[in-house]
Amino acid sequence: MSKLFPSLACLLLVIVLTGASSFLHAETIFTPIDQLIQSPKSYIDKFVSVSGYYSAWKNAPGSPPVSRSDWVLCDDHKNAIYCTGIIPQNPETGAPETYWKPITLLARVRLANDKPYLEVAEIKTLTATNEKMVSVAQILFSPVEMQQQYVSLLGVLAKGYGVKGERMYLIADPTGAIKLGRLPKLYPKGTILHVRGFVCNDENGLPMLDKIEIVSVKLD
Repeated sequence: MSKLFPSLACLLLVIVLTGASSFLHAETIFTPIDQLIQSPKSYIDKFVSVSGYYSAWKNAPGSPPVSRSDWVLCDDHKNAIYCTGIIPQNPETGAPETYWKPITLLARVRLANDKPYLEVAEIKTLTATNEKMVSVAQILFSPVEMQQQYVSLLGVLAKGYGVKGERMYLIADPTGAIKLGRLPKLYPKGTILHVRGFVCNDENGLPMLDKIEIVSVKLD
C-alpha cells in the first residue's frame, strides 16, 4: 500500500499542474464585449478577461448599475459595458486615465436589470502603438467609420482660424487638411510632422486628431 502513495501523489500532481496550466492559458483569452452583451447569462458570476478602451462616462449603455462612479468600457465598434469597482488611473499622477486609453481587465460578470456589467478585480493600461497610417482624406470622407481610431498622419504643419475665429493648428497632406488638438511641443508653420493620435470631433462636430504624439519632425 505504501508503494501506491508515491504513484498516487505523482498522478495528483500531474492533474493539478495540468489544471493550473489550462487556467493560466484561459486567462490569456479575451472575451469580446459584444459576446457579453448578447449572451450575459452564460457568464454570470464568472471571471473573464476583457480588452477595450476606457470611455469614462461617455457611450454609456443606460444607467449605472451600481453607483454614479461606474464607468464604461468600449470596443472598436462602440459596444459598451459598465464597469464598477476599480477605476483606471494614471500610475504617475493618480488621476483617471485619459479617454479612450487601451486597457485590459479581469472582472466578474454581474447582472442588473437584465444587463451585464463588470465587477473589476484587476486593470492593466496599455500603450497604443499599432496605429495605422492614413491620409487626411480618409478621415474627412469617412468620419463615422474613423471615429476613435488610433491613426498616424504625415504632413505639413499649418495654422488657421476656426468658425468662431479661434486660432488652430492643422496638418495638411496632398489630400487635405485636418485640425489638430493640443500639440506636446510647438513648431513653426511649414514643419513636416509625423504624428499619431485619436480621430474625434471638435466642438463644432468636425473631424480632428486629438491626444497628439509627435513621432518625428523635419524642419525646413
